[in-house]
Amino acid sequence: MSTERTIRFGLNIDPLVDRPEETAALFTLADEAGLALIAMQDHAYNPRFAETWTVLTAVALRTQRVHVLTNVATLALRHPVMLAKAAATLDRLSGGRVELGLGAGAFWDGIAAMGGPRWPPHEALTALKDAVRLCRLLWDAAGTGQPVTYEGRIFRVSGLTFGPAPAHPIPLWVGAIRPHSLRLAGALADGLTISTPYVLPERLVEVNRLVDEGAMRAGRDPRFVRRLYNLLGVLDVPGSRPLRVNRPGFLSGSVEDWADAIARFAESGMDTFLFWPVAGDYVTQARRFIEEVIPRVQILLGQR
Repeated sequence: MSTERTIRFGLNIDPLVDRPEETAALFTLADEAGLALIAMQDHAYNPRFAETWTVLTAVALRTQRVHVLTNVATLALRHPVMLAKAAATLDRLSGGRVELGLGAGAFWDGIAAMGGPRWPPHEALTALKDAVRLCRLLWDAAGTGQPVTYEGRIFRVSGLTFGPAPAHPIPLWVGAIRPHSLRLAGALADGLTISTPYVLPERLVEVNRLVDEGAMRAGRDPRFVRRLYNLLGVLDVPGSRPLRVNRPGFLSGSVEDWADAIARFAESGMDTFLFWPVAGDYVTQARRFIEEVIPRVQILLGQR
């Protein structure tokens, strides 16, 4: 097998405060192994979850190399101006290791319970488009003293002098499932983020075609739009009873099973893979993913 893009790997860490030892072990593993990303979901209406930016900040300040990513920030509860400011601030504090993932929203009952809007699909798409454009405008203007005015249909600013400037150009990822939002990712974003339960592997070729289509319509080279796949499931651990999750899109099995699946996903156009264990011993699985699955994938793809 071979793939054109360099494959990158990362770990998901849920924004929990009741498992501090597990969280610390996971981000230490990712950082010491030289992984590309630690990602964190953003569902503030889930009572089990702490506030994502707070936990992500703590992780960023206790690591040295790994980048941190919102996967993805919920725009229905977070104005993009404040997201842009939070991302730029943490980027400065972490020495340029922040990546911002944006999504309109998904669980609308929870969003509405917190006072957020219930955007229909066309408004959610517009909000996403506004947010990507606005974040870029603000970061480009940061430190110049030039005020920013943006008259979007959902989000607006008027004569805003923005700062601080981020430490590096912050990559913008878009969480997307529908055709219009996938094309939007190709047209405007630095990367797409999707998850195995919501975008099944058999859809990957179609998904990447739509992203490519959006990029080409916008005059962009599709090869510069990265494609992130959240891999939810359970990796077998020697000496432990194999666990299986009986839901579509969840992976399970041996090191070989996982590596073969990831290689197929790469052949279908994906290039960034986040390991997201959902049961069992998360830390042991993450260590095995890093030490055994990743090298096998690299060999299969001719990148080792």
